Amino acid sequence: MLDRTGAGKALRWDVVAILGAFSLVVGLHLPALERLLRRWLQFDAAYSHGLFVFAASLFLIYRVLRRHRFSLQPSLVGMGLAAVTAVAIALADVINILILQQLGAVFLWWAICLAVLGWPAAARLAVPIGFLYYAIPIWDYLTRPLVNAAVVVNDSLLGLMGIHFHVEGVFIYLLDVGTFEIADGCSGLRYLVVALTLSTLFSALNFSRLREWLMLHAFAIVLALMVNWVRIFIIILAGYETEMQSPLVAQHELFGWVVFALALLPFFYIANRLANRVPATTDSVIVHSARHYSVGKIAGAACAAVIVTVMPALVLGAIQAQGEPRMIEAPEEINGFQRTIGVFDALWNPDMRRTDQVVREVYRHPDDKMPRLDLGIWYYANQGQDHELVQFGNRVIDPGEWRIERQQVNPAEAEGWTILELSHRYLRERRVVAMTYFVAGEWVPSGGLAVKGAMLRQALSGRRDGALVTLSLRCQGEQDCTGNAEVLAAAAMDAPIAALFSD
Repeated sequence: MLDRTGAGKALRWDVVAILGAFSLVVGLHLPALERLLRRWLQFDAAYSHGLFVFAASLFLIYRVLRRHRFSLQPSLVGMGLAAVTAVAIALADVINILILQQLGAVFLWWAICLAVLGWPAAARLAVPIGFLYYAIPIWDYLTRPLVNAAVVVNDSLLGLMGIHFHVEGVFIYLLDVGTFEIADGCSGLRYLVVALTLSTLFSALNFSRLREWLMLHAFAIVLALMVNWVRIFIIILAGYETEMQSPLVAQHELFGWVVFALALLPFFYIANRLANRVPATTDSVIVHSARHYSVGKIAGAACAAVIVTVMPALVLGAIQAQGEPRMIEAPEEINGFQRTIGVFDALWNPDMRRTDQVVREVYRHPDDKMPRLDLGIWYYANQGQDHELVQFGNRVIDPGEWRIERQQVNPAEAEGWTILELSHRYLRERRVVAMTYFVAGEWVPSGGLAVKGAMLRQALSGRRDGALVTLSLRCQGEQDCTGNAEVLAAAAMDAPIAALFSD
């Protein structure tokens, strides 16, 4: 250990390495990180604490560097992690998965620090750099479980109060009073993420033992969940007692933050109690020395770290060819159904955003007893971020209007398609829908990761086009859907449909 005055004023190469790694990551993945920054600047949204998290991360890094001096210690493990991470981010960019790019960028920063500074620095920087994960939208995947938990808890609490109500999905119906929806915004995700952020920051500043870390984080999770559950319960109870006239019903978000602010009082009380149990630490500077490396070896290691980080982005970025847009022409006939003039079925209307072309056509069969066939095509000429088949906001089925009664994915009679039997939640309406995704020359029966996988497989083909194709038939009676499904499967496999996107 050395006194601060004896540490010298020589150039801090560890600081240069950390800042250089940060600049390299930002420069390579600026579009993804810029979108993340824009989300942080939405101050009324779930990640409006992002700027605070970033500032706290920098402060924690400064705190580490103020107490520790790291020498340059090239690490082959770090090189390998940086290379693998860089490739993964580049592949995520090819298939437009923004969240993986943002997650990978944080890990890549840490991996480059490991590659140049070695394990002593990487271990100390793991929490300060990893702290940024609290500001990345990976936590959105907890929304649905949190909503379901809130529904279950409030179902039990309202039952204890003797209130007349019933629950259907996320809706709580107060008989003769009104309806409450526990929507995604009522999940309590913001309280949970903020509570965990404060827990980690307080722990990093005050605790040196894992036990205190775990105890404070466990308390924060329980506290955040209880705040949201109590908030929802009080709002529903106030709405019930006042026949939906209470101001809490309209100001439920502000009320939630007031309750959360009050809940921070016991949180910081417990945190301070835990901090008083931790022995005081020394404030002297710790120098982490290592075996001597020549200037040439260190320079070579730094260049290697840059190369393994930059090359995947350059190579995979260069092969993302832009395909030629085309005009999709609906066939004149599909399995005996003839195209005719008519208004397409607006009740069945997938929500596909920023398409390049939409085709909606009506077909009728010579047999008047057959229901009409509706064809829908939503086409993207060159899929890119927010301009693609699978993106936030796109949905084939509106769950608020339609209920899936039966589903067959990739059946033998209609390979590459999904056959759905649907019933409308509010109207006496049933229908069968056949749907598929066309991704750069490949038919994919379902969306999500299957579409992303097809995009990855076709990345070298020179095509980035994609389309959602649907065929639908109304069921005219309770017994008609099975027969309609067979007719629809035959129509889906008819030659004109298969040739829609052929060259």
